[in-house]
Amino acid sequence: MAAISKTVRKALIILVAVVVMAVAMVYTLSSLRMGKVYALVQTPLIAPKDAASIAEGQRLYVSRGCGHCHGADLSGMTFIDEPPIGTFTAANLTTGKGGAASRMSDSDFARAIRNGIGSGGRALIFMPSTDFQGMSDEEVGKIVAYIRSVPPVDKPSVPQSVGPVGRALFLSGKLPLLVTAELIDHNARAPTQVAAAPTVEFGRYLAAGCTGCHGEHFSGGPIPGGPPHWPQARNITPTGIGSWSEGDFVKAMRTGVRPDGNTMKEPMPWQNLSKMTDVELKAMWAYLRTVPVRADGNR
Repeated sequence: MAAISKTVRKALIILVAVVVMAVAMVYTLSSLRMGKVYALVQTPLIAPKDAASIAEGQRLYVSRGCGHCHGADLSGMTFIDEPPIGTFTAANLTTGKGGAASRMSDSDFARAIRNGIGSGGRALIFMPSTDFQGMSDEEVGKIVAYIRSVPPVDKPSVPQSVGPVGRALFLSGKLPLLVTAELIDHNARAPTQVAAAPTVEFGRYLAAGCTGCHGEHFSGGPIPGGPPHWPQARNITPTGIGSWSEGDFVKAMRTGVRPDGNTMKEPMPWQNLSKMTDVELKAMWAYLRTVPVRADGNR
């Protein structure tokens, strides 16, 4: 019996040592990637200051989903609080104490939005820049104009906390949005302006903001890094919404209710999308009708 107990103790010690080494390796490798410093992309941008641009910037801030993480007052919200995966709190964007606007230039904001890179060159954590990398100078400038116009909020920005499961998912490729700076072509140039019209081209431009949840092919599936209670993203190719009409689509985005009468569940940001114009929604519908058919969950 004593010999067996000794063998069991040895096996447990070895097992604990292996687990400790594995965890240490996960933390080391993930920290190296998360802490990478990127060359600062030159993104010259000067935000407008007129009232009309600021008002449009507010609409864009809401309709493009910025408030879903940064909040209505732009002071930052905790949008995921699942410690094994991570606790993620968006930055305070205002000019208040602890806010970003007092220390970031317009170009710094543009780089953060489109490239997922902070002003010091370090990658931003869980900043969905893959959705916004093609956003035009005009729209980014108006969003920045709005950010600079809001009342200051004194609130320190909380460092992101990535848990062991989140780190392991990241290293295995199942949480790519943790560091979107790795996924972006930083040499690509965003358009200066995009013409707003109910066209497939404009719809393609807008639908880029849907890829973070619905996937690059819009066929949905589990949302990378989402907490367990989040439902899977729906297939929005013709496979999933082929029986919808343009009117059905616009109504669903305005009310959060699908043609079958079911209400869209979090994190589908229909409240944000409801602020899109009719032209924007019709353009997005026109584009989604052209997306190749795919089976559900094929991202």
